[in-house]
Order: sequence, then structure tokens, then C-alpha cells
Amino acid sequence: MNKVIGKSILASLFIGLIVWGASAIFSFSYVNWSFLIGLGLSVILYLLNSSGGVLSNVTNFEASEAGGKIQKDRELKVNVGAVFYGSVLYTLISLILTVMTFY
Repeated sequence: MNKVIGKSILASLFIGLIVWGASAIFSFSYVNWSFLIGLGLSVILYLLNSSGGVLSNVTNFEASEAGGKIQKDRELKVNVGAVFYGSVLYTLISLILTVMTFY
């Protein structure tokens, strides 16, 4: 459990550095966009790590057309890791900082 927490904090710092670097290169306000970027990244990582969702159904349908067999799996299963937890941590920290900045 301690390894997951450490990797999550490291992933959160890494995401923050990437967003900060992108804000310096593309000239946008880090404070204004950090929460939205973190939220979008968290949603994308959640959807990509799930099975049984919309993206999985589209992929299974395309594979079943090629193989001729349709797989029916209606249960949503999510296998998230330290990077997802890091993106959620980054999103929460950026939300707190954004609220503090504009309040």
C-alpha cells in the first residue's frame, strides 16, 4: 500500500510538472486550466482502464466482426493504478489551489 501511495504522489508531481511546462510553452494560465486538465486526465484514465464500458463495447464489437463471435460482458470492471490515483490527487490539489486563488 505504501508503494501505491508513493507512486501516486510521484505521478501527481509529474503531471503537475508536465502541465506547468505546457503552460510555459503554450502561454496559458496554469491556475485557470490545471483543474480542468486534471479532471480530463482522470476521466480519460478511468475510461481507458475500464472493461465493460462504452469504449470496451465498441472495441469488442469491432473484434467480433472480424472473428464472428460476440462477447457479452455487461459488468463494468475498472483496474486503476497509481497513475490514476495520482491524477485524482493532482485534480483535488489543483481544485483547492484554484478555489483559494479566486476566493
